[in-house]
Amino acid sequence: MKNYRIHNETIEESKISSLVEPILEDRGFLLVQLKKNDYEQALQIFIEKVNGQLNISDCSKITKEILKILENDRFMPENYRVEVSSPGIDRVLVRAKDFEDNIGNEIKIELKEKAANRKNIKGEISGLLGDSLTLKLKKNVNSFNDEITISLMNISKAKLVFSEKLLKKNDL
Repeated sequence: MKNYRIHNETIEESKISSLVEPILEDRGFLLVQLKKNDYEQALQIFIEKVNGQLNISDCSKITKEILKILENDRFMPENYRVEVSSPGIDRVLVRAKDFEDNIGNEIKIELKEKAANRKNIKGEISGLLGDSLTLKLKKNVNSFNDEITISLMNISKAKLVFSEKLLKKNDL
């Protein structure tokens, strides 16, 4: 569970992830999300730095390394471009640490199987114990009420909700 990453990648995206993830980790980065966008002919790779802030130079170096790997394994059509960047302020949450770091923030979750008769849940993270996430469910625009506990293994996608609170937390 420690290295478990929540993702809803296609088979092709998973193959590419399995190639690039070890290289990223060797260089002190974590893969957050990988998406192959056929419409824009782009491979979008969102990463974060294990220690410190991600910068443009980091993204440039990683892009060059990933391009070499993908060219050698002929995974991407020639007309595709690789875009490496930060996941952004309202990022997806993919590891237990992401949820832990965002206790008190609001998220939207898509579940694999229903919980509380819902597959889509919006709430505030109130805690994480092991692989069990506790959320205060959103009652209305300004308040939260009932709590629900969800296994991280049941989450298909989790994304932070953009808010003033999130801006303040990130000093933006």
